[in-house]
Amino acid sequence: GPGAGDQLFRFKPAISAITKIYAVEPAADFIPQLQRKARELGLGDKYAVIQCGAEPASLLPALAKNGVLAEHAVAEPLFDEIVCLYVLCGVPEPLETMEGLYRLLKPGGRLVISEHVVNSGCKPGGSGLGRFMQRVYTALGWNWLIGGCNLMRDTEAMLRKVAERDGGWAKVDLRYADSWTPIPMVGGQFVKRA
Repeated sequence: GPGAGDQLFRFKPAISAITKIYAVEPAADFIPQLQRKARELGLGDKYAVIQCGAEPASLLPALAKNGVLAEHAVAEPLFDEIVCLYVLCGVPEPLETMEGLYRLLKPGGRLVISEHVVNSGCKPGGSGLGRFMQRVYTALGWNWLIGGCNLMRDTEAMLRKVAERDGGWAKVDLRYADSWTPIPMVGGQFVKRA
């Protein structure tokens, strides 16, 4: 979910260590800006844009078409790091998508996220008013207006679930922001067991 590339600058300190970035972006309108910003940052041939979604039915064939994954292959550990920026809050089948991304992550690899999440009184700083307002925003068409973003999704719980069969994640480091609002965020990393 790199969008128009507004977050690409975050990769600048690591450019020399990067061998390849596959930018998965479904919105064709963003791709020219994304490619331009990648060139300006100096990523050059290290940056490949693949137009598709993050869900397995879209992602796996696109990876195969681009020679990253064998044709007709199922998800297999390929990536050292997967970064999701406002992706998991908007995919239509979140658990299936998260399971697919988990399978694509190498042992010891990191899943880095920044996502809109459900406001829950169970989370530090959560509030009943924030949760109520999420329901109001949803009823007023938030999902439709913001490209499918679902404010009622417990992304952390789903990501923890996809790693259960392997004994859970080796490390989880998350920070919640704006937990009292109707649009709280979670950011951080999940490290897959080696």
